[in-house]
Amino acid sequence: MSVVPGDPASLSACASTARSVGHGLTGQASRVRATSRELAQGWTGRTSAGVRQRASGLADATDAAASELDRMGRVLQDHASDLADLVARGRAVEERARAAGLVVRDGRVELAWGVTGAADSGADREREHLRTALQADLDLVLAQHRRRRDWVLEVLRDSTTDLAGVSHKLRGG
Repeated sequence: MSVVPGDPASLSACASTARSVGHGLTGQASRVRATSRELAQGWTGRTSAGVRQRASGLADATDAAASELDRMGRVLQDHASDLADLVARGRAVEERARAAGLVVRDGRVELAWGVTGAADSGADREREHLRTALQADLDLVLAQHRRRRDWVLEVLRDSTTDLAGVSHKLRGG
């Protein structure tokens, strides 16, 4: 298990699905508009105009949802790429720690359990210096992960609110 939480591959798959659904919705909106235009050619009057107006609202809402899904797919894909980089950087810290007789446990770089070498105060000082440097590297990776994750979650919340507004407007119209 990685010291950096998350699964870049699953996130990338989710991003791809969101963009694919958005693309499909764009096609559906185009079909609604085409059907509405065809309907106008053979049917006139107030009822026809009302149906076409609602169809236009549906097509606009569908386009808005499609655009938002595409945007969220791009955000998620960017986050997946960033997450993959952070996971790799976290693994590099773990490998460097392991090579020095240290271990990463619960976000902390610590001395590994058991015998790690002969008693040598110079080696202990060097190991402590390396432990401190590795901890700083790990803290940076984890802080970047938290900031990026929090930003993506905020963007997703805003997107949910925007889509709820589109839905509400569509149902009210």
